[in-house]
Amino acid sequence: MPFINLYYERMGLSGVQIGTLAALPVFLAVTVTFLWGAAADAFHLNRAILRTVLFLAPLAAFMLSRSNNFAALIPFVLAYALVTSPIVPLLDSNALEVAKEFNRSFGEMRVWGSIGWAVSTWLVGLLIEALNINWLFYSYILLMSITFLLSLFQPARKLTLQTSLGHGLRELFRYEFIVFLVSVFLLTTAAGGVNSFFSLYMDQIGAGEGVIGLSYALAGLSELPVMLFSAPLLRRIGSSGFIFIAFLTFIIRILLYSVIDAPVWAVLVQLLHGLSFATLLIGAVTFVSERTPPGLTTTAQAIFNTVAFGLASIAGSMIGGYLYDTVSMTGLFRVFSLLGLAGLAVFLLTGKRKPIPAGG
Repeated sequence: MPFINLYYERMGLSGVQIGTLAALPVFLAVTVTFLWGAAADAFHLNRAILRTVLFLAPLAAFMLSRSNNFAALIPFVLAYALVTSPIVPLLDSNALEVAKEFNRSFGEMRVWGSIGWAVSTWLVGLLIEALNINWLFYSYILLMSITFLLSLFQPARKLTLQTSLGHGLRELFRYEFIVFLVSVFLLTTAAGGVNSFFSLYMDQIGAGEGVIGLSYALAGLSELPVMLFSAPLLRRIGSSGFIFIAFLTFIIRILLYSVIDAPVWAVLVQLLHGLSFATLLIGAVTFVSERTPPGLTTTAQAIFNTVAFGLASIAGSMIGGYLYDTVSMTGLFRVFSLLGLAGLAVFLLTGKRKPIPAGG
């Protein structure tokens, strides 16, 4: 992910084309992620779906690597999106169930994802710099193939949906949950827009691929303390407190990028990633889980992912592409910081209501 837009730029694509290619897979994911999640919960197909998409994802990435122009990229970008869209909700819902069974927090489970992200982005960045940018595809194919093999040993889910899907959704979609989704949409639109063009920003201020990979690696490492100490922090400030911290840190972080023109300072600001993304992820996944009827976890997490990393990513990529072509990178960052501020204002409307017990 950190290098795909840089790959598109090296192909000679424009900012709008890059933004479009970043938005297209997310647009498709918006239409299918909920369906994947609902099918997994309603028909108890979590393991079968996860194994299938993990098998197909490397194949889609290989076909993507063989395309050499904007038009040729489009069908394979869409195919990649189709098979990867359910992976995160499926893994998150499984992690929540395992964490509950063994009296652990979601953050303590998710910390291993942060470690994997930190190591892989740094090493792949070095590979790209030493060899060529096609190594982003070779690395992806290898790592996802290993993930598929590991999925073959995944145990069956224990919690299953006990009511109809429609009844469960009515229990889920209450005032607080809807306001939460709107606020997170605004923030992740800003964050998604920044992420889509961050590698280009680093390239513009003189960072090589190795430094770009290092910046993502340090960002991943910055998640570790947040993940590891998430359980006592959640007990103290709750999921809403985590989300509030995420909003503030994201806004500050984006503003700092707008005034930085040296790679070393941009890399240091990446250390704020833990207090922005990690707190948002833990807080939001927990917030949703607290308000989800039993057995509807994959569907609820799919809805959250569709809004936060689907619809918001589409908006962020498209808006970011326009801003990149018209008002410069500095303007892009400042507009997105204002959008994050608007999201914070909406989130405050959720108030301090306690989680609604499952089933009413």
